[in-house]
Amino acid sequence: MRAKLFWKLGITYLALLVAALILVDFYAARIFRTDALSAGGETAAAIEATIAAFRERLFLASLLILILGGAASLMFSRRFSARIERLKDFTRRVSTGNFQPLPSDDSDDELADLGRALNDTALHFERTILALTGERNQSGAILRSMVEGVAVIDAKERVVFCNSAFAEILNLAFTGCEGRPLVELVRQADLLDLARRVLAGTVNLQSELTIGTVMPRSFAVTASPLPANTPGTNGAVIVLHDITELRRLERVRQDFVANVSHEFRTPLTAIQGFAETLLGGALEDEKNNRRFLEIIRDHAARLGRLTDDLLKLARIEAGKLEVEFQPVSVAELVESCAAIALMKASHREIALNLSYPPSLPAVLGDASLLREVIQNLLDNAVQYTPPGGSVNLTASLRDHEAVITVADTGIGIPLADQERIFERFYRVDAARSREVGGTGLGLSIAKHIVEAHGGRLWVESTVGQGSQFHFSVPLAA
Repeated sequence: MRAKLFWKLGITYLALLVAALILVDFYAARIFRTDALSAGGETAAAIEATIAAFRERLFLASLLILILGGAASLMFSRRFSARIERLKDFTRRVSTGNFQPLPSDDSDDELADLGRALNDTALHFERTILALTGERNQSGAILRSMVEGVAVIDAKERVVFCNSAFAEILNLAFTGCEGRPLVELVRQADLLDLARRVLAGTVNLQSELTIGTVMPRSFAVTASPLPANTPGTNGAVIVLHDITELRRLERVRQDFVANVSHEFRTPLTAIQGFAETLLGGALEDEKNNRRFLEIIRDHAARLGRLTDDLLKLARIEAGKLEVEFQPVSVAELVESCAAIALMKASHREIALNLSYPPSLPAVLGDASLLREVIQNLLDNAVQYTPPGGSVNLTASLRDHEAVITVADTGIGIPLADQERIFERFYRVDAARSREVGGTGLGLSIAKHIVEAHGGRLWVESTVGQGSQFHFSVPLAA
């Protein structure tokens, strides 16, 4: 830069100097000749000598001026080119994101004004970029922390951005999603069709997607286009909202309405039918009237149990369960429940075994409520275990809680039903449950009681091999 500017200035200066010398020499020679001819006293030789001497002095003066001008031009060009070089370096730094301002220039010319203008521009760019970066980081943090799955795809169906929830929902590796075509990541045809329809110009599509077979999950899908400056779209935003729990609650509500209607209709129909039979003349039938009345009494008792369980469950779910916490001996608890269940187990030819460590400490809870939980689990185990099987009631110590287990060798519970058996009125074998007079609310009540004690109730089961129901209760000390 400096060499180019110096040579340009030098050549320009030299050309102007040579032109000036030629003009000065021409006009000086002409003036000398004119003056000599008008005076008439000098010869041509004297005139030429005078002109030669003038030219010599002019050449020496011009050479001196050339040297001084060249030095001044060199200094000026170096200073000028250095200032331009600083401006070039500054623009390069700004292009790479370094917004450090130019040093102050004491000059009062156009280059100084340009430097100050560039500093103001760089400061404005820095503030704008910092604001945009902050907004981008904030938006990225919000999107990444969302429980909803969010993905952004471009017009070529490539994933530009996705959060960890989106990758988790579709069982993808989070680090390898961005930059890949959506068709390589997604196996759900409905989701691909939704994205393509949005990219084709459709605005704000909503749908529902089910993922998984053994443990299906439901998602509400929303797809919206990203507007572009030109006709069409720059891409689309896809949001997956997990509505599995909502659908499960809807299913539970529907099942509850259907089941409670059925549970009430069966005994009411029996009561109404036998009452009409008695009123129709069977009341005088000494052979059957007593049996009909006993049937009415049994169904009325079943309605009473069902109503009591519903009221108890409603009270528990409303947070109105009264629990009297006090130290309870686990040994006395399991022995009293086993003694009650032993007669029923013996009648069905089922072995009932009891096992617990003698030094098991007491738990903190309500003895009557805990006894109700164990009794419910034992009754279910005896009911669903065929004759010749066995039921084992055990207690053990785990961390700071006691774990009580009721294991049987019965029919077992399918994996798909294990999460629903604690729902109200849900039965794996509805026919057998109604045959023994169950209301379908026992396990639901037992789970709420255990959770009210700060423990948890869970099941492990294999079809054809039996089930193990466990519940934990915190220790008293």
